[in-house]
Amino acid sequence: MRSRRLLFALLLGALLTVAAVGAWTATSQGATAPPGDDALTAARFSISIDGREIAAFAELQGISSGYDIDFIESNGSRLAVPGKRPPPTVTLKRGMTRNLELAAWHELAMNDWTTARKNATLVMYDATGTPVARYHLENAWPAKLEIGSLSAGASEVLMETVTLVSDNLQRVSP
Repeated sequence: MRSRRLLFALLLGALLTVAAVGAWTATSQGATAPPGDDALTAARFSISIDGREIAAFAELQGISSGYDIDFIESNGSRLAVPGKRPPPTVTLKRGMTRNLELAAWHELAMNDWTTARKNATLVMYDATGTPVARYHLENAWPAKLEIGSLSAGASEVLMETVTLVSDNLQRVSP
């Protein structure tokens, strides 16, 4: 009888421990969002110039904007301060299409980047096609265009990655 109680107590303790660790892990990993959380999801991304979509993408690889960090000595201590400000970048990836507008814009940038600079808009859409986020890219141009590798006769999609550089990047209302 005593061994059964001990076994029951050990089992109950183990179950409570597993439940507590599971709840803590789920919360710390973001599995349960706080009430009112409005995290965005996106199913499609597009680049528009002059209000006309020139390319759609399946993947946003990143948006980067900020400062490099410099250090200065002040009163015997070292302080981190903003350094050089690299231009904001947006990197997008898609299955290559027959549409040549993105390639033509990149070719223009390679030959005359001052003429290629255009005000552009990046729009992120949810699965229903509703815009969920929008960014204005001032004087943007495609600084890099990469075409992935593909074997002849392969059935996978040829991927195209573009990196846009701009003078300024601003999130605006969707």
